[in-house]
Amino acid sequence: MSEDLAGELTEEALALAGLADMRPAYRRLLVRLKQESPTSFEEATRRYREELEPAIASGDSSPLCAWLGYGAWLAGRFSEGRAMAIDPTGRARPFDPASEPEAGSMVLYLPDDDRAPATLLAVPTDPTDSQKETADLLVR
Repeated sequence: MSEDLAGELTEEALALAGLADMRPAYRRLLVRLKQESPTSFEEATRRYREELEPAIASGDSSPLCAWLGYGAWLAGRFSEGRAMAIDPTGRARPFDPASEPEAGSMVLYLPDDDRAPATLLAVPTDPTDSQKETADLLVR
């Protein structure tokens, strides 16, 4: 029941914020995590079941904040880094995954290792050319 409610609340929040659904990308991270670190995968599934889903369903957390925090945590299992918001003009600034993204912003996790690709955490449903170019350059 809470899974259904959490899903509905997430879909509403994504639509209101004008963001594409990030959950399929996070599932791909989970598949990769399962292959590379079964222990971290178990922690990720526990966090989802015991923290993320109940926080969203109960209203204790904004769905976007909960998902962005979870996505940044997942990306951090692969390499140390930081979350960055890319505004519609392509300008980057640090982003706190526990906060709501500004309208039109793209959020990515940028690893400290320059050789590692960035991970998209949130993408506008209609990203600007500057955001598309940033993603093409950093996400690979």
